[in-house]
Amino acid sequence: MRTRIRHFRKQRGLTQGELAARLGTTAATVSRLETADMTISMDWLERIAGVLEVGVPDLLDAPGPGRVACLGEVGRGGVAPLGEPPALPVSLASAAREPLAFKVVERIGDYSPGDILIADRLPVEKASAALGYDCFAADAAGGYGFGRLIALSPSHCVLVPPEPGALPRDIAGPGWIAPVVTLVRHFPGVSALRSRN
Repeated sequence: MRTRIRHFRKQRGLTQGELAARLGTTAATVSRLETADMTISMDWLERIAGVLEVGVPDLLDAPGPGRVACLGEVGRGGVAPLGEPPALPVSLASAAREPLAFKVVERIGDYSPGDILIADRLPVEKASAALGYDCFAADAAGGYGFGRLIALSPSHCVLVPPEPGALPRDIAGPGWIAPVVTLVRHFPGVSALRSRN
């Protein structure tokens, strides 16, 4: 499986040898992991993600057959589009006909940092069944809104963000509505839990 280990290693200014030292392995092993010359296990992905301070899904390769792009990061201020979206295996998005993925970067409502939200993109005219559900919506400026869908018409929709006290957001001329259909939540690996003791 191809990964984005090299991308994040270089972004953090690390050589293969420096990353290897932090992982307790060799530069040759890091090279093989970066070039997919060896099978990468979930244990390796968790260790590397911890050292590079990214989520495991961020290490997965860019979109292609069997992949879905993670379009933005969700926080208290709304949704920030990602310039270089990481991708997720399409199997995580199997409940969606037209999957879109978004990563939660800070606690908002019931969502935790690191959660991946998979949404099913619907045309506005077919989205009335999504009323009352947490949804993403594309605005006319190319941005995204997120929250509980409480009103919908062909010309606008209203989303209430999940954080307490947040004001409803009226989106004029939404391009699509995407109700959340899957929540992917990663828990710390056993080794990370043991190191806290």
